[in-house]
Amino acid sequence: MDRAAAELFLASLFVQTTPERSEVLRNAALGAKNWEGLLAALEGHGVLALFLQNMAQAALELPPAIAPSFQARGREQHNDDQRSRLGLQRFLAAASRQHVEVTLVGGSALCYDLYPASVRRLGELELLVAPEHLSRALSAGEEAGLLRVESSLPAWWYRRTETALRLAPSSPVLRSVQLRCRLHHPSLCLTAREPEVLARRRRVSHEGHPLFLLDPIDGLLDLATSVAMQAGEATLVGGRRHLLSAASSNEHPLRLDRLLDLRTFIEAHHATLALGTVLARAQEWSSEPALRAALECLQMGLGFPPGAREWVHQAARSLAAATPPGVRGLEPALFRPDPIERLPQWCWPPDTFLRRRHALRPGSSVRELRLTRVRHLAGVLHECAFAGLAFPLALLARRMERGARRNAWAEAQKPQQMSAVNEAWRTAARVEQLKPLTPRTISLPEREEGALRFPDHYKG
Repeated sequence: MDRAAAELFLASLFVQTTPERSEVLRNAALGAKNWEGLLAALEGHGVLALFLQNMAQAALELPPAIAPSFQARGREQHNDDQRSRLGLQRFLAAASRQHVEVTLVGGSALCYDLYPASVRRLGELELLVAPEHLSRALSAGEEAGLLRVESSLPAWWYRRTETALRLAPSSPVLRSVQLRCRLHHPSLCLTAREPEVLARRRRVSHEGHPLFLLDPIDGLLDLATSVAMQAGEATLVGGRRHLLSAASSNEHPLRLDRLLDLRTFIEAHHATLALGTVLARAQEWSSEPALRAALECLQMGLGFPPGAREWVHQAARSLAAATPPGVRGLEPALFRPDPIERLPQWCWPPDTFLRRRHALRPGSSVRELRLTRVRHLAGVLHECAFAGLAFPLALLARRMERGARRNAWAEAQKPQQMSAVNEAWRTAARVEQLKPLTPRTISLPEREEGALRFPDHYKG
């Protein structure tokens, strides 16, 4: 995909329509002569439906040669979104029967209530459950048609190592989910206390079933950390050229749908977000580097309307001022996707992390800080030793559970089970079709240009 098509991609990444954005989109559409590769990139980043909506609002038509393929893939993204929502509905129904509290986290959390349905693909769901409820959550997943694959390790391994467990769908009308027992891996060196974060959750309802979402500010910081971890420091802070590279590839580590979530959230809520509260919460999380990098990336690459632009500018300036002298504002631990790459920073974190994590007094002595560092290093070595020694046992347990997992898959793919899932899909499709449609405005010709100019059309 050439640069003009990538510019068209970036120009379409907005939810709040303004005359200026529509004009930029029109100019980018006029400048794009080669549209090859644009469809795959839009679909890969999950914003194809948003692209089609913004093109229609700007009164732009797709080239006739490619319009049918864009429309067909847009309908497929709509179906993909419905598969995610159906899977969430079935899992929540089974989790309520198992008395398991489910919290929607990650990029799908902000996407859940930030956009109209199917505008931005919901994608693979990330669900947070309590560690002691993981076994019941797996039972709920089997009941909903979401099962562990044969290559996954036993549940106790994911609970003990605090990593995500992926559940695969047994039917093509569902989407896979990720179960997490902890909000963040300890190697990220974040200082947010999970009980306090969970105490600030919001309780919502999805199709009549209870669901929890993080507090908006916590969700913003969680998403900024996720973007920084996936993209890497060189990609996230390199300016607009990396955004153009991401727009040219559907497999790029810099996910434009996540950046769109951040941009849309700030534009929608910046008036109610007290800057001091956001900065204090970021300090509580120790996520100032990730938030600053994400805001700078958005500010340089996509931009904001005047009100949100001023808020982002003040936030970035305050985060830069809070950086200690002589220290770069980007902590490398937050910009490594692999926990093994974050191991050196995890073993020897900065003093700021130790003071925040272990609630040391401001005037604590050097000896107390050293003892805290030794205890922290001992805990990290203990976790690494457990992972190394327990991995062969996890492989052996997986071998012993292979027969039970195959039986569970065979049970889930019986005709009765598949019929129930397909019937739920058809019911959801009927409900979607019965939703009221927004009437379109029909522009009729003026009287003097119609009846008076061509009177013979009305005399027969």
